[in-house]
Amino acid sequence: MIDWDAINSKYPSKLDKDSLSEAEYRKLRTIELYDYLPQTSLEDRAKYTDIRDAVVELNYTFFGYIASHKFINNSSVSYEDKFQSALFHFCEMWTKFKFAAKYRTDLSFAVFFKPRITECMERELDQVKYSLRRSLCMEVGNQLGKHWGKVTYDDLKLVDLPHEKMVALQAVFGSMYVADLETHAMFIESNEVDLGDFPAYSENYNSITDMLIHEMVTEERPLTDKDLKTLANLLDLPLEKLQNLLPEAMDKLHTQLLQRQDIIETFA
Repeated sequence: MIDWDAINSKYPSKLDKDSLSEAEYRKLRTIELYDYLPQTSLEDRAKYTDIRDAVVELNYTFFGYIASHKFINNSSVSYEDKFQSALFHFCEMWTKFKFAAKYRTDLSFAVFFKPRITECMERELDQVKYSLRRSLCMEVGNQLGKHWGKVTYDDLKLVDLPHEKMVALQAVFGSMYVADLETHAMFIESNEVDLGDFPAYSENYNSITDMLIHEMVTEERPLTDKDLKTLANLLDLPLEKLQNLLPEAMDKLHTQLLQRQDIIETFA
């Protein structure tokens, strides 16, 4: 549990808590705490673990919302697994919010983090990716004497694996093994056309419109008024604003899908 007396003493608040709703106080106090972080570097901001823990406690229901609404194609993954995954990935990226040197600072906490966290959760917990990663990393871990969950990309150069398994691990870690770059360099095009999945995790969720697009891609359907009401409550945004932006988001998504289809038909 957070010692709020210590937090409020170290990071004083100017808010009148009694005059605010719980959602308003949570939103404004979160921003207040982030304003105490330095703007020098992400590494400097990461040292303020007391602020991180206070933000987690303030926004605990947000992580529960993500866990309960994010579908993962893995029957063995429980709500608790998803909740812990959401918390873990938040702790990996928590310093990025309100960091003016690299990211927009006018987005709400939920708009900034929800698409980023859910994309990370899917990459981590999807059944095929999870089972494949676990079995391969266990083999690496056995060679190195470490737990499979602690195996990293850098460990690949320390083990002896069959070529097929090494290639699979390269894909798991999302990049090419350095030792293979010279072999494959002649086949790497300067402007490679990506025909993979629809754009996933990135740093480019820069508006409420983009957030609505992400929600439609995640749900694989248009958003209903019920969806918008849920988002409005979660993000502390006016329902009317979301309703007004939804047609723009649908048009933008439609255009992106048409452009993507043209690329697939041209290069596939």
